[in-house]
Amino acid sequence: MNNKTILITGGNAGIGLSTALLFARNGANVAILSRRADRNSAARKQIEAQGVQCLDFAGNVTDENFLRASIGQVVETFGGLHYAFNNAGVEQSVTALPDQTVDDFRRIIDVNVMGVWLAMREEIPVIQRSGGGCIVNTSSILGLVGFAGFPLYVASKHAVIGLTKAVALEYAKEGVRVNAVCPGAVRTELYERAIGQNAEMQKAVEAMYPIGRSGTPEEVASAVFYLCRDATWTTWQIVTMDGGFTAQ
Repeated sequence: MNNKTILITGGNAGIGLSTALLFARNGANVAILSRRADRNSAARKQIEAQGVQCLDFAGNVTDENFLRASIGQVVETFGGLHYAFNNAGVEQSVTALPDQTVDDFRRIIDVNVMGVWLAMREEIPVIQRSGGGCIVNTSSILGLVGFAGFPLYVASKHAVIGLTKAVALEYAKEGVRVNAVCPGAVRTELYERAIGQNAEMQKAVEAMYPIGRSGTPEEVASAVFYLCRDATWTTWQIVTMDGGFTAQ
């Protein structure tokens, strides 16, 4: 990974930060893009402690001008872009369909779908000029199955898989591989806030997974790393990490 660069959206915590640290430990320079400047700064210090350079950008993945300017700065600083992990996303609260609003729809679809589309649109030409590489998008097991109470989130994550397949086919002969990861429940800060403090709920969630537990951010990061560095004949694949959940 020496002299390689990865851009990670949603890179200041959880799966994004674990991925950034794994790439950094293997010599890659890192750029993270997330909304909160204070969290970005803290993450940047952790990444730079691995002995690599890191840039951080505070903004929204739905802002095409911000994305373009940030990626331009990455190229100016590091000389190119080789990998991208489009990981930024927002969740949906459990609500009955009649109570869901147009604002809910726009917030979830804009970030989870348009954010991935915009990011790939800006990343791919730069990756091509850098000699080729790989993009990984974050979907979810809810991009593979339905789940009552979460129709907007489910729709958004199904859409990420569709985008991944279509763009992968478009650029298969152009030096850019495009894949997606589909995690189940992963022990991030969001998980801890929603579930981790409730022992009964946590037990119920863990029981949904045949392997008997939820995943860790590091386990998802390892799949992203594999797809980028090692799986050089792999494109348009959907890598599911769910402890057996979707096999049931």
